[in-house]
Amino acid sequence: MSQTLAGAVTPPRTRREAAPIQPLRQSHSRSSDQKVVMKLAYTSAVALVVTLATPALAQDCGEGLRAFEHHLETSCIPEDPQRIASLRGDQITTPLLDIGAPIALTVMNRMEDGTTYIRGAADIFRQQFIEASGVEYFSDRATIDVEALAAEQPDLIIGRIWNEEIYDQLKAIAPTVIIPPNMPFLEHLEWLADAANMSDTFDTELARYESRIAEAREVIGTPSEITLSRFDLWDDGLWYYPNWGAIDQVINDIGFAKPTIQTEATEGLSGVSVERIQEFDGDVLISSRAPRFGQTIPMLKEQWDSVAPFWRNLDGVETGNHFWYERDILVGYTFESLDRSIDFLTAITAGRGFE
Repeated sequence: MSQTLAGAVTPPRTRREAAPIQPLRQSHSRSSDQKVVMKLAYTSAVALVVTLATPALAQDCGEGLRAFEHHLETSCIPEDPQRIASLRGDQITTPLLDIGAPIALTVMNRMEDGTTYIRGAADIFRQQFIEASGVEYFSDRATIDVEALAAEQPDLIIGRIWNEEIYDQLKAIAPTVIIPPNMPFLEHLEWLADAANMSDTFDTELARYESRIAEAREVIGTPSEITLSRFDLWDDGLWYYPNWGAIDQVINDIGFAKPTIQTEATEGLSGVSVERIQEFDGDVLISSRAPRFGQTIPMLKEQWDSVAPFWRNLDGVETGNHFWYERDILVGYTFESLDRSIDFLTAITAGRGFE
């Protein structure tokens, strides 16, 4: 049978509150420090040293600004931005809110009934926290309202590769940086923290996360002896994406075994024939649901039965070890999502025997 599990309750971490949002752009007199950050990349064993003061990035930026390399070029950005504008809710706004960055403006998604919400943050933090943060809507995500953005006078704009076509318009408003695509999860969070002058907070949260991972390994015992399979099933077949948000980061860092088809995947798998579903079997199976879009567990089970009724014959299902998780929370780009993923995975694997 399949199950849904809320997971154990963890004492809330102290999320840094954002500094009061300034109404207008301000100059800053603090000089830039040369900073070398050594970071362990969890998806590989390679240590990456990033130095912003290298000759390759040398650039005369003027007082209160610093050189910052991004996907398109090296730009001069504020040393200490106070009115950040985000062009993506789940992958920019949400992680910045998580570390208390001074994000003032954001795009939002729009539901069919016309209501707007910040994808990711609306489910992870809830509306009361978002309202208290002071972040304000300036445009729908699908079509960026450049004029509305200019009127709000941000001092730093952060976008994704989909915003390249309006990059010149954006950087005429304020310094603009574009996130390099397809970065590993923790590198993505670190890059954003650096751009927002929140690296110290990132380092603190990373150390706390590492400690929680070590505790989870100890509680679970020998996670490498437990095969944990994460997959979803749609009308067009099975799908699995590596490096898929917080949940995948935690699976990797705790050290669970995975089915071969998943360990060998370097790109997303979609539309895989349901006849290959046995390749996705394991001791523990987890699949996602999105309540915001009306996805309930009974509805998804009914859909799965219509597409591939033999999913119920998987060992993980027959032994009662198939669980559902809320996608927008556990796939979120936040330390909060990492915490909840640790809770969820520990609850469904610790102290249990798998043969």
